[in-house]
Amino acid sequence: MRIHIKPQKRSTTDRSERGFTLVELLVVLGILGALAAVVVPTVSQFVGSGDATANSTENQTVQAAMDLYMADTAASTVAANAVATDNFAASDPVLYPNYLRQQTTKCTYTWDATGLLAQAVCS
Repeated sequence: MRIHIKPQKRSTTDRSERGFTLVELLVVLGILGALAAVVVPTVSQFVGSGDATANSTENQTVQAAMDLYMADTAASTVAANAVATDNFAASDPVLYPNYLRQQTTKCTYTWDATGLLAQAVCS
């Protein structure tokens, strides 16, 4: 008796056992590259604007603290400070802890006798 085993043919349309073709991978990479080319310049323009806004807000906060100090003490003038400082516990007038929540600031400040602040350097 002769047993004949018939070899099984693989279907060429059966995609469940096949990987991606090189063309499909290149198309996906092309789409990702195009998306990156559009998104990266749009996002990068906002990177520096956050720091500028934070510095402006800090300047307004320190100016408000100086104004509040002058109103509380009924002072029309304060000792001018020409040396830039970021430590308001050691400054004259002392604004920390009564008028500012943090002892040091990100930027350094000078002020004139009228209490008008000037932002010097920001780190």
